[in-house]
Amino acid sequence: MRQAREHLGLSQQELANSIGVSKRGIQDNETRNRVPGGEVINGFVDLGINANWLLTGEGEMLLSDVPYGTHQATVLGGQPEDGKYVALPLYNNIHAAAGHGAVVDHERPDDALMFQASWIRSELGARPDDLCLIRVSGDSMEPTLRAGDVILVNRQACKPDREGIYILRVGEMLLVKRLQALPGGQVKVTSDNTAFDAWTINLADQGSDVIIVGRVVWSGRRL
Repeated sequence: MRQAREHLGLSQQELANSIGVSKRGIQDNETRNRVPGGEVINGFVDLGINANWLLTGEGEMLLSDVPYGTHQATVLGGQPEDGKYVALPLYNNIHAAAGHGAVVDHERPDDALMFQASWIRSELGARPDDLCLIRVSGDSMEPTLRAGDVILVNRQACKPDREGIYILRVGEMLLVKRLQALPGGQVKVTSDNTAFDAWTINLADQGSDVIIVGRVVWSGRRL
């Protein structure tokens, strides 16, 4: 913990002020008289320090050096299986719904959120390497999704084999829409906001500029 603080160039008092804890608490943590609590760990993560390294000394110290999708963190008090978390990349500057977007594969994530590995497997049936997080903009999917919501996208689910919410790339735009497969290779594209008209695409059309990036499998928002 002292190594992380010194790497950040902070005194014990400056770190305590930044995290919102007492200087004595920082001193106790650094002298190993006390295991850092969740508030301290989260504070270090906000400053770019890898929680797994902070707790175990394993892996990379900086979050920016962690290979996204493969990072595991041990959580205090968790069982062996339940204590394995993965850091999924969050692209705060990539928005889906309206305006110009970017292809996630060509961008660098600027943050990460931790998800339980067993939950990803059992609930999503997905691999961490296939998942990423982006944000929603616009109101076309209200009330289901609102501007600013974080959505988890499975990039392997790029065929509308079941009805659901997907990310589409149309030219230079990323859109979040509900897709429904129709006979003849047609796909109905709708918005949950009834103010927006529905339209259809033909996946067999080689000249189409519409690409299905992946399916939205989870969303989160600030209340």
